[in-house]
Amino acid sequence: MFKYGFIRIFYGIIRDNFSLGDSLMKKYVTLVPGSSHHIYKIGLGTYDILKSGLSDEKLRELLTDFLDMGGNVIDTSISELGLRRDEVEESQKFIGRWISSCNRRESIYLISKSSFLLSNNTFDSLLNDLNISLKNLNTDYLDLFLIDGDDEKTDVSLILGYLEDIKKDGKILNYGCSNWKPYRIRQAMEYAKKHNIGGFVVNQMLWNAGVFGMDESKIEDKYVKMDSEMMDIHNEFNILAMPYSALANGFFAKLYLNEMEPQTVDMEELKLTSPYYTEKNLDLYEELKIIGEKYIASPSWAALGYLFNQNIETCSIISVNNLNQLKEAFEAVDIKYTFEDFKSIDMFNIDEILV
Repeated sequence: MFKYGFIRIFYGIIRDNFSLGDSLMKKYVTLVPGSSHHIYKIGLGTYDILKSGLSDEKLRELLTDFLDMGGNVIDTSISELGLRRDEVEESQKFIGRWISSCNRRESIYLISKSSFLLSNNTFDSLLNDLNISLKNLNTDYLDLFLIDGDDEKTDVSLILGYLEDIKKDGKILNYGCSNWKPYRIRQAMEYAKKHNIGGFVVNQMLWNAGVFGMDESKIEDKYVKMDSEMMDIHNEFNILAMPYSALANGFFAKLYLNEMEPQTVDMEELKLTSPYYTEKNLDLYEELKIIGEKYIASPSWAALGYLFNQNIETCSIISVNNLNQLKEAFEAVDIKYTFEDFKSIDMFNIDEILV
């Protein structure tokens, strides 16, 4: 049974009193490095929120339910380039209107991004992206500002210098990166350490249970996946991992739905278009079903449990279309998985019990 009331009450306690034991807090929330911000283990990705098929009223209800249940991370962007940027920005504007109407800005850990390194690589371009996001979101600051995509020819000292200047002005509280290769993250963090600045507190990467079995010919080169080198960097520099596409674009959920209700999913289209449709991930699906049956959870939510049960701090970015999906995601956090549950599918082969 979903513990909706408990989650809501529990988060209220955390918000008002951070003296709870570390093991209990780690289960539900994580501390953003270099700050006093405790964020929930699930973040809501909103890039395509206007494509959900829900009315504006239902979308606002879903976002408010997310806050009421204890969630606080809202991930937005204008970082996409080309025609896609207009779609993503319209979603961000919708979030801004909701923030104004709900009057709960202080309860939200608000994120936006810039891809300035992939276009006009200047401070003015970065600042323009930030100001557009602030205007769209009806706020005067972001809790987290991410540099999405990298220009490997640009020295990290220049990038961090830009971000530190913006941070000093109070327009952002912290900054991080998204889709950066591990060696570049290391360069940035070593520079930050040498010059006594905070550096990246968050790294967003493509990471889910099925990512290691993907058909990479079906994904864009700009996406950077979690790997062993990146995992080491997160451990060494205490960077919060914020995986996007945490539900593998709904791949495991679609397989499960089609199994429960045959012909409800166009399997031929899924096979042709999904980068997750591989023999390796079909085998993984069977393993996730076994894990899910143990905890009375669907394979897709067992897959989300894999990300919750790592030896580094994580906040997984998901997209949902209704309250039931949101409830199931929160329930996934509450399941007491162990390392043994995921040992057979864990690429990092961590020989310890996962909390």
